[in-house]
Order: sequence, then C-alpha cells, then structure tokens
Amino acid sequence: MSRANPFTIAGFCLVAALAGWPRLAMAQGGIPDCATLPNPVYMAGTTAVIPVIRLLGARLQKVGVTLLWNENSEGCGSVYSLAFGSSAGQRAVFFYYNEDPNQPGKVIPSTCNGPLGRNPDLVINDVSWTSCAAAYSSRPSDPPVPLPSTFGEFEGPVQGLVPIVASSFIRYNDITVEELLDLYICLANGRILTFTDSQLIYDYNSMTSGMRELFARGLGLPNASQLVTGGGSIITAETMVTAYVGPAISPDQTIGYTSTEFYDEYRDLVRALKVRGVNQNLAYWPDSDMTSTDKINIREGRYTLQGTLRLVAPVDSNGVPTPDLVKHVVDWFQGNPVQDPALQLPFDINEIYAQRGVVPQCAMKVTRDGDMPVFSHYSPPQPCHCSFEVLATGKTNIAGCVACTDSSTCQANQACSHGYCEQVE
Repeated sequence: MSRANPFTIAGFCLVAALAGWPRLAMAQGGIPDCATLPNPVYMAGTTAVIPVIRLLGARLQKVGVTLLWNENSEGCGSVYSLAFGSSAGQRAVFFYYNEDPNQPGKVIPSTCNGPLGRNPDLVINDVSWTSCAAAYSSRPSDPPVPLPSTFGEFEGPVQGLVPIVASSFIRYNDITVEELLDLYICLANGRILTFTDSQLIYDYNSMTSGMRELFARGLGLPNASQLVTGGGSIITAETMVTAYVGPAISPDQTIGYTSTEFYDEYRDLVRALKVRGVNQNLAYWPDSDMTSTDKINIREGRYTLQGTLRLVAPVDSNGVPTPDLVKHVVDWFQGNPVQDPALQLPFDINEIYAQRGVVPQCAMKVTRDGDMPVFSHYSPPQPCHCSFEVLATGKTNIAGCVACTDSSTCQANQACSHGYCEQVE
C-alpha cells in the first residue's frame, strides 16, 4: 500500500501551513486525487461516529495528516472488507475535512478521488468483530469467524445509542427494552403493534451494520438477526435524524434510533426517550437530564444502550498497528501518552469527544467484557472525569472538581490528572 514516508519532526510539524502545501493534482471535475493529499489515511466504518471524524479530521490537518472517510460505509461490513480482502461497497470518492478559520468547530467537507476498490487502512466499528461474525457465517450454527492474526482490535471512546422521536412528540418521555423489543421484533410474527395508534419504526437497512448489532445487544438479544423494520430503512445515522423533518413523518407515530454523536448535533430536530434497560427499575437518558450533555449515565453505567467503539487495523507480529501512520492515529484515538514531541497533538482530543457526543475511556467509571449490557467497575489509570464534564457542558464550577497544576494541591487520596484533582485507587 502506497503511503508518504514516515514522519520526521520537520515533516510532521507541518503546521506552517496549509498555504505552503504543494499544489494538488486534480482529477476530473477539479476534485483532487486523494493520493496527493498530505499523509492520507483511508478510513471507513460506522456512520455513527462521523461527527467525531469530521472535527478530528479537520484538526489533524494542522499537523499534516488527512483522514479520508467513506461516509456511506458501515461498521461490520468495513471490518470485513479490511480483514478479508473484499472491496465490495468501497467507493472511489472519499471525504476529507477542514475547519472554518472564522468559526471554530464548523467543519467544511471536501471530496477527493481515491483508487477504485481501495480498502481502508483503519476501520471504526460499534461492536467487536465477534459480534459481527455471525452475519458472515454460512450457517447460524457456525462458530464466529475470528479476525486473521494479522489484524487487531483496539478500544476507542464509548458511544450511546438513543431511541429518538420527533421534537414535537409529547405523549411520554421514556420507553422500556420490552417495548423496544415489541416494536423491533414482533412485526416479524405478523403482529401489528402500536407506538401510539400506528407506528413507523426506522431501522438500518444493512444486516452488516455495527449500529444494529450494538442496538440488539443493548436490548439483550444475542445478535441483530431478529430485528425487523416496520415503516422504513435508513442508510446512515445522520439520515436517521434528518428524516424526521421529511413529509413522510407522522410526529406522533414515528420512532427510530441514532448515536449520541448525531443526537447531540440535531437536538433541535428530535428528542431522546429515556430507556429502562435490561433488569432495571428506572429509565435513564444518556445524560443527567434532557438538556444536559454530561453523559453521566453512560459514564456510570446506568444507561445500557452503549458500547465501546473498536478500531481495527493491520498489526505486526507484536500486535502493534502498522504502518507507523496508522499506529499514530490509533494512539491519538486512544489518548495514549507519547514521548516524541513531534507526535504530540496541538489540541485535546478529549475536547473533540466531549463536544461530539462520545466519552473517552479516562472518563468512564464502568467497563464491560464484550458487547452485552453487563457492567463492572472501572478505574482509569489517568482519570479525566472532571475535565470531561467541563469540556462537555461548558460549566467551570462543578461540584467536587478542583483545578490543579500538580498533586501537591490535592487531597491525600487524589492525584492531579488532566488539570483536576481526581480520586485514585
């Protein structure tokens, strides 16, 4: 696979200048050839995470890295393409992103022409590959096909999935997993169930969607094969939300689900229903209330429709992502400490996560083994609970959060981490 030479300090710190880049080779229609962009990384995966990719891709332009994304890909299908050599569904046109210099946070997408059938260098999925593998088995009884040993999975931030209704829907605020199962399963048995008087339920139209697999497991199902759509099928997490302003929508009779990333971006169009999860007595939003963005109920394990994003990449014999540029991207996604000053990002990736609806591992208080909603206590080595809440909510006066520059100002059972005194165990 062709790629720019590994970074040197001078080459990596290309902050000088977007203006100083060489002129791009243009393909038909004035669209540049993807290969001529600085240090391109071809990426694909779940449409749920696109808000994060857009802003991160724009910020990485500052260090001379171009994230190229197929915005119509999907999680499980993209992993299969990467690991098993299938180019099915891979398009020749990729998106890349810049940030408006006059409006921080506003992303300007552009497209470039990539090689036809180009498989990604790195994939982001909603679930682990073992949760996808059943869709590729020739028989339901077949054991899951493992990833080849030349590929590895790495944990990224945590996202939630939210049942959404039109912003004008006022009949009630919450829904149970049993009701969601009725809506998304029982239609298969010829039963016409009601959301109000009738319903239009939206689901994703691919059997290899990572979002469908995560949603199914959040409902307590072993896989997504039993899920059936009612009134319509959707291709991407963004169109799931924007469909709610279309003429076909009956606001009191429509339900779907999308990622916390896109829900946060489109709260003016839709609102989330609280979910009472498997074996729960109460229903919760991902956040502390309908207007907050603190993700506290995800972070502390009360909101059960959630999962850890997985990064899938080629690895060497030691299990390290390869080539170097892909390793750097994985490290940045994970917030791994780096010693080389040339590899330090000039921005806080946790700020991007906080402002785009996902939770970094350092802000999580629970973890789980696999994709089912069974949680256990988690204590991150460098916690960022306070920092994340400040970044996510914009509030600076948060109870229990004391700013610090070193641990000398913290209590005996605390350490200074990410700029705040955090509890240590």
